[in-house]
Amino acid sequence: MRRALRAFFERSGFTVAEAASATDALRYVADGGAADAVVSDVLMPQVSGLDFYDRLMELAPGLANRVVFLTGAARDPRVHGPIEQRGVPLISKMDDLRLVVDAVRLAVLRRTTASGRVAATGEFRPVGG
Repeated sequence: MRRALRAFFERSGFTVAEAASATDALRYVADGGAADAVVSDVLMPQVSGLDFYDRLMELAPGLANRVVFLTGAARDPRVHGPIEQRGVPLISKMDDLRLVVDAVRLAVLRRTTASGRVAATGEFRPVGG
């Protein structure tokens, strides 16, 4: 999954920055790392996707409307309910991977400056290029 999604992003012209965990991604942002959009798994060890999102919004409120969640449990109301309340797109890992790239394209259109980078956390951990 991770390799396929990374390949889709790279073929679409994105530069992908990797974070091995939510904590690493938050550190990246806190240290001034640039991201035009963020792709994160919902179910992660140590920090949940929702906690990650809430902390990310504290650190970088400019990334609001530029986060996309992936999950294998998209149909579970305990998963999609809180994400819908935050207004964040949720895409099933079982869906066509092009949907994730399209969701990121929409998120990037919402940015005010362009660096062409996508940050990612969770099980999908693309390597920066």
